[in-house]
Amino acid sequence: MECPKCGSDDIHDRWVSGRKLQRSCDDCNWKELPRTPPLQVIKKTKFIMANRFSGFCYEAYDRYGHIMVYSKSYGTKEKAREALIKELTTWNKNSDYAPCTGILWPDKVKVIGEIIK
Repeated sequence: MECPKCGSDDIHDRWVSGRKLQRSCDDCNWKELPRTPPLQVIKKTKFIMANRFSGFCYEAYDRYGHIMVYSKSYGTKEKAREALIKELTTWNKNSDYAPCTGILWPDKVKVIGEIIK
């Protein structure tokens, strides 16, 4: 949108009194009349990262349930799964560790919040 007064494209919305929105120009100080903001749907679900970094990762545990490996992050689930299987195959060759267990973690999880009014 361009400023109707000076033609600048340096137009911004800001909140004003009465919880209204108002467009204004930073170059010439033009302001439109305050308007009612559009209604937004309030969502009670969102996706959050499941790991320290974005991406899929895995953990490998020894036969006693103690962690041996916390992996790097992988861009796809398939690559993380392949790396985990390779890791478990290697560790399961050692009788001090075997049988080993791995957990493949998703990159993000969907959570549901509680709506309170």
